[in-house]
Amino acid sequence: MKNAKILIVEDDPLLGESLEEALERKGYAPRLVATGVAALEAVAEESFDILLQDVRLPDADGLQVLQQVLAREPQCMALVMTANATIETAVEAMKKGAFDFVTKPFPVDVLFLKLERLLEFSLLEKQVAVSAGDERGLERVIGRSPAIRETKKKIHAVAPAASTVLLLGETGTGKELLAEALHALSPRRGGPFVSVNCAAIPEPLMESEFFGVERGAYTDAKRTRNGHLEAAGGGTLFLDEIGELPLPMQGKLLRVLEERKIRRVGGTTPRPLDFRLVCATSRDLEQMVEDKLFREDLFYRINVVPVVVPPLRERREDIPLLVACFLKKFNSRSGACKIRFSREALETFSRYQYPGNVRELKNIIERITIFHAGKTILDSHLPPEMTLANPYLGKQFEEYTVGKPLKDALAEFEQRYIEKVVQGAKGNKSLSARILGLSRKGLWGKLKKPD
Repeated sequence: MKNAKILIVEDDPLLGESLEEALERKGYAPRLVATGVAALEAVAEESFDILLQDVRLPDADGLQVLQQVLAREPQCMALVMTANATIETAVEAMKKGAFDFVTKPFPVDVLFLKLERLLEFSLLEKQVAVSAGDERGLERVIGRSPAIRETKKKIHAVAPAASTVLLLGETGTGKELLAEALHALSPRRGGPFVSVNCAAIPEPLMESEFFGVERGAYTDAKRTRNGHLEAAGGGTLFLDEIGELPLPMQGKLLRVLEERKIRRVGGTTPRPLDFRLVCATSRDLEQMVEDKLFREDLFYRINVVPVVVPPLRERREDIPLLVACFLKKFNSRSGACKIRFSREALETFSRYQYPGNVRELKNIIERITIFHAGKTILDSHLPPEMTLANPYLGKQFEEYTVGKPLKDALAEFEQRYIEKVVQGAKGNKSLSARILGLSRKGLWGKLKKPD
C-alpha cells in the first residue's frame, strides 16, 4: 500500500528525520512531529493510515496521546516505538490500541516488515468495507485463496444450468452460503430459495414437512398446507445434510425427483413440481452407500455436479480477511467501542486448525466483540483451545534422547505432547481432546500408562 500516510511522533530529531527520509524513499507519505500536542493537531488537520509513535513524549503521556489519536482516527493503525527498558509500557500500549511495537534501536528493514503486516490488515478492512454493500451472489463468500477461488469458479459455471448440485465439505465451511450464491446467480433468482435442514426434522414429521398435508388427513390437520418441495416452486430447493435422511424417506424422495410430482399426505391428486435441487452434506456418501446407509440410486441422482468446499485449514490465506469481515460486522452490530487486533493475536488466528471451520471463526470473533469491547485483542483474550493449539508446545526435538528406535521416540514425543496439552488445559479432558483431535475415549486410552 504505497503512498500510505504515516504520522511519526518522535522527539529525537536525528531518529525522526532518519525515519522520515527512509519512509519517503520507500514510497510512503510521512509527516514528522515531535510532541503529543503536535500529533493531536496533525490528526485534526488531516487523516493518516498509520501512527508511528514513541511511547515516551516530552510534553504528554504517550499512552493517552495514542488513545486520543485512535479515538479521532478509528481507521488508523498504530505501531509504537520503545526502548528495551520500557517493554512493559509497549505491551500496555498494545492494550490501548496499538497493533504492534518495535524496540529501539531497530534496523529499518524490521520496521518496514512490521509496517507491511500492519498495512496488509488495514487493507483487508478496507476491502471488506467496499464489498460489504453487495449481499448478492459470490460477494458474500469471503476469500481469495486458490482453493476458494476454484470453488467460486465452479459455482459461477454451474449456476446458469438446471443441473442438480451436490456441495461436499465439513460442517461450518459455508455450504449454505454457496447454495444461496448459486441461486442468486441462476435464472431462478426471482423465485424462492427454500432451505431445509434434513437433520432437524423428526422422522415421523418428514413426509408432511416435505410433501405437505391435505386438510383432514389426520386429527390435527385442520388446514391444507404446502410442503417444502411445493414451496420451492419456480426457485431452488436446498437440502442440507441430506446424508441424515432415513432410508424410507430416501426412497420417497427419489421417486419424487424422478417423477417431478407429489401427493400431499392425505391427498390423491398428483401435483407437479418445478424447482432446482441443491444438496449438501458433511458425510461421506460413497462410504454410506457401501455401508447400506444411503441409497445408491439416490446418490447418483443428486451427484450430478459435485462441488467440494475446502475446510478453513486448507485456505489459511483467507483467515485475516475473514477476521476483518466478521470484526466489522460485529463491531457495527454491537455499537460498542471498536476492538483492534494485535499482531500476536492475528498470528494465533492464522495458526489455529479450526475444526469448526468458518462458523467457529465467526463465533470466536462474536464472543470477543461482546466481552472485550474497546480493547486491543491479545493472546490472553483468546479461547484456550486457540492458544494451546501451538505447534511449539512441549519440548524441542533435540531435547529427546537420541539413539532410540523411531517408534519409541515418536511414542515418547506423543506422550509428552499430550501431557503438555492436558496440563495447559488445566486437566479439562474435553478441551484437551478437542485440541488433539481425539475423542474423550481416545484421549483416555492415550493417557493410560503402559504396564
